[in-house]
Amino acid sequence: MVDGLGRQELLSRTQVDDAEWNACVAACCGGSAGYMHTAYLDAVAPGWGALQFADGGRFPIWPRGWGPLRQYRQPWFVQHLSVLTPDGMNKPSAGILAHSMANARLGVLKGACLLEFQVDEAPPDARQMPDGWQVIARTTYRLLIDPESARAGYSAHHRRLIRPMDGLQFVQSNDSESFLRLFVSQVAGKARLSAQQIRALSRLLKVLLGNQNAALWTLMGDRELLCGCVLLRSGDRLVYQFAGSSRAALHMGGMHRLVDHILHRPEYGGLTLDFEGSDLPGLQRFYAGFGARPHPYSRWLLDARHPILKHLQRI
Repeated sequence: MVDGLGRQELLSRTQVDDAEWNACVAACCGGSAGYMHTAYLDAVAPGWGALQFADGGRFPIWPRGWGPLRQYRQPWFVQHLSVLTPDGMNKPSAGILAHSMANARLGVLKGACLLEFQVDEAPPDARQMPDGWQVIARTTYRLLIDPESARAGYSAHHRRLIRPMDGLQFVQSNDSESFLRLFVSQVAGKARLSAQQIRALSRLLKVLLGNQNAALWTLMGDRELLCGCVLLRSGDRLVYQFAGSSRAALHMGGMHRLVDHILHRPEYGGLTLDFEGSDLPGLQRFYAGFGARPHPYSRWLLDARHPILKHLQRI
């Protein structure tokens, strides 16, 4: 069996120095960097902390519940996380991280009934799985942005949908409230977002749009918001987040047009567009129609909850 990362220490949010943490994130987290910034985590996972290992490595964790119901969950609206290492290199594999977290459950995590995290790694071979853990394969779609040949990989279907249409305007906006109303009305119900998650999303949008590493792109028609999406700069990636379309936009390929506009923006050239993925075949076809290719990542779960609690807390 794999060795863990040695002795662990549980750091509260107040023990995390923002400047030092964020500098380390920028240096060593790659495609996970955008999600790992303290302001991002504060918005989506209030009260988060970190598990610190003997070698100085740290991994963000989000405590939920109390006593025998204590859980450490993946923060909302975070595709994957990364271990912060002192030298920015020699990152442990997800299997080693899982083994160390299971050991921590016997110590500083005090018998938590559930541990959960996601990392930017493919699931391991079954023979390398740490005891007690379940690993769920997830798929995102990624595309290297080349504004000069953006449409080279488009499907015939996508090419038809982006034919010119009068009266449309592409706008980089800071109006998070109008976008949130559109997103909630058209997407939140289908995604089964709770009121608590919608409040967290509202906080996050305000944080992101006050940050030069994120932008809200919208498609406007006759002063009406047709569709929009948030783009988060995360290392060498541009993450496509929180896309929402009105019914009118759905009928005229609004989001296809908006993504096409983004792929032609010269400031994004050389970045990799990460669509964050979906299990829905229709969305997978939407991503692939721009020439994006599937990439695996993984969700790790150690679930020791009572069967009744599992039923009440379906995840």
